[in-house]
Amino acid sequence: MKPKIILLFLLFVILCGYTSCQTEVLGKYYNIEDDKALHYVDFKADGTFFHYYKKDTVERSHSGEWTREDNKIHIFNWEEYSYEYLKIISGMGKVEFGTILGNQIFWIRGPFLNNTPDGSSPGSYIKEEDVEKVRSDSKEEEERWQKYLKDKDTFYYPNTKIIKAIGIEEIISGKKVKNYAWKHFYETGELESEGNYSSNKKKGIWKYYYKNGKFEKIGAYEGGLKKGTWEKYFENGQLKEVGIYIYIYHLNHKIEKRGDWKIYDTNRKLIKTEKFPTREKYYDSLYMAPPYDYSKSDAIEKRNERIEVLDKDYNDYKASLPAKK
Repeated sequence: MKPKIILLFLLFVILCGYTSCQTEVLGKYYNIEDDKALHYVDFKADGTFFHYYKKDTVERSHSGEWTREDNKIHIFNWEEYSYEYLKIISGMGKVEFGTILGNQIFWIRGPFLNNTPDGSSPGSYIKEEDVEKVRSDSKEEEERWQKYLKDKDTFYYPNTKIIKAIGIEEIISGKKVKNYAWKHFYETGELESEGNYSSNKKKGIWKYYYKNGKFEKIGAYEGGLKKGTWEKYFENGQLKEVGIYIYIYHLNHKIEKRGDWKIYDTNRKLIKTEKFPTREKYYDSLYMAPPYDYSKSDAIEKRNERIEVLDKDYNDYKASLPAKK
């Protein structure tokens, strides 16, 4: 009997090493506000965390690092998420931090996941008896915001009743300003383009269509200028051209093609590759020249940060699409 007991004990120890007996998980955040979404963050004792979110066609997982200073938890590596995406995955959840922080209800206000507190911030942790009021107030605020966004203006082609555009136009400092989501239409009624404006300048992902409804081109803007990866298509839906734009502030807000631009025929056969100076080479030379004068390593770091910003909108849009079966 004794050898069997010893064997069972050893087996228990081994199993604990690979299962819940481990003390690897420091704490978790679970979404409780939206029962249609799966959303949690696991903080691990080795200083890493794992985040997973899924709702409808939006699915993302992400890992990164965290640290604790003065009993506050600081999260790193959220920068790959866009502001708009963080708004989607924000919400209210149950926090389980064991003996360190205790079980509390955590309310993420908007996109501020990068400022996860430790309980000392009353603005983000709420008492359990206040959950329903906070949820109700949050819902009312969201309904007001959605009503505002739906209260769009309709614009017509001159001397006709044909819709030219639908969007929100505001009067700011005596001037008419386009803001938020807009749709533009052909004179024959088909959707021509859609995207967001900020103070009359195109911002974020814009989609352009042929009259048959297929994509003509898609890409992102910043400050009204093209940035990052852009794709152009034939009317049959096949990819026509793909490449990268960079914008250069110190050259009067100029945009240029950079890197390899690939050109295809109507059967998506690669015809040629047009080569432009690489983004890496350009940004390295930019940051190592006056007025920056960074070291080579710092210039490379700055270059990578700039490229990541250039591609963020396009990559977030692609990641939000349903996976091809």
